[in-house]
Amino acid sequence: MATAIKPGVSISSPQSRRGFISYAADVYAWLIGLTSSFAAHFIGDLPIGEMLLLASLPVLVMVGARRALRPEFKRIYILMAFWLLGLVTADIYHDTNLVDRMRGTALIVFFGLDIYGLSILIGRNERRKLLLLIGSTIGALAQVKLQPSLAAADYPWKFGYAWGTMSAVILISCFFYSRRRYVAAASCILGICVVNLLLNFRSPVLYLMITLVLVFPIVPERIGTMQILPSGKVFRVAVLVLLAIAAGEAANKAIEFVTQAGYISEEAQAKNETQEKSGNLLLGGRPEFVVGLRAALDSPIIGHGSWAHDYKYFEMLNDMLIESGTQAATSRDPDAEADGLIPGHSHIVTAWVWAGMTGLIFWLYVVWILCKAVTSVSILRPPLAPIYTFILIASFWSIWFSPFAFTSRMAEGIMMVIIADLLERKVSLARPVWRRMGAVNPRRLFDGSTSPAQSR
Repeated sequence: MATAIKPGVSISSPQSRRGFISYAADVYAWLIGLTSSFAAHFIGDLPIGEMLLLASLPVLVMVGARRALRPEFKRIYILMAFWLLGLVTADIYHDTNLVDRMRGTALIVFFGLDIYGLSILIGRNERRKLLLLIGSTIGALAQVKLQPSLAAADYPWKFGYAWGTMSAVILISCFFYSRRRYVAAASCILGICVVNLLLNFRSPVLYLMITLVLVFPIVPERIGTMQILPSGKVFRVAVLVLLAIAAGEAANKAIEFVTQAGYISEEAQAKNETQEKSGNLLLGGRPEFVVGLRAALDSPIIGHGSWAHDYKYFEMLNDMLIESGTQAATSRDPDAEADGLIPGHSHIVTAWVWAGMTGLIFWLYVVWILCKAVTSVSILRPPLAPIYTFILIASFWSIWFSPFAFTSRMAEGIMMVIIADLLERKVSLARPVWRRMGAVNPRRLFDGSTSPAQSR
């Protein structure tokens, strides 16, 4: 299903002598990735990597501001400005207290600055993206020991080692993938998928299964002289959608199997059996999303304001948890009850609840370009296709089913840069004789960018 560049055309710009600034930027990208998992308290919690990125913004603007003003980024900035305007309007309308206003505004402003800075630092540069991801992987694993979260004590895999380990394994998979050693590359992803399955970390099972079917040649381009896949882009996209749906169903069936067969702990079995009542182990057990959606529909245009509080929705969530058997009638979270924060547990729903229609429109647009980027990476299959696809699929899931916390800003900022770079590449399906981009020598990742437009 992959297409690529014409024979003799390099995916990277011609190698030239690199100066001190280029090497320094490489090290800085790696350092930002390394420290992005660690937080420092400054009014609120801020990732150290984000602080380093923001501190370097003046220098980044001087050396490469044009890379941050590409058409795709301009559309993102415009929609983000409307999102911020919607939030400010909702805060004024509901007379939100000053601290919550500042926190809500900062969430959007810092997110925009992260995208701006990352687009200059790693945009159109595969080498720096790789270095940042390697740093992020090391940092995620080190953070479990040096600055562990409270949740990691109870769930050391899910809230501790999982993300760093998965990133490391997928980066190793990229090493084999770039050499077209697909069996070894796929085995890495399947292996970490099985680990998540047995430890009952369910959503990554879905991400990994979809990554497998989208970036590996499951359906051959041709068998002998017989063309299997027509060159039409619409047909290719339809095949990708069907493969993703099949992978999702396979992930759900695999989770059901290990639950019923007793391959997971008794606690995990009980949890899965309770949530299976919702009809799907991947989508079940998400009442916060439903309650947040109801809150958004109660005020769909203006929204409820930053960090909106309303005990009506807290009681609604509590009732749903009791009815589903997830929570006992006498078991209530005193901190959540005292706070009364409207639940959302979703980027898009929380933005809609807080800022109204402008928040919804922003994230719907992100979903749209994210889907286009997934299509692009699945057809082009660049050397880093496995890690890119995993990041994009995980981000798609997070937009719908994970809170937009301070730790999400850097991750989603990296996602935005990956999307913009992928959408710049021309996807051509007209000539199946062209070789795959995945066949490129991976050393060329360190020669520079994959775009002639990149300047170091």
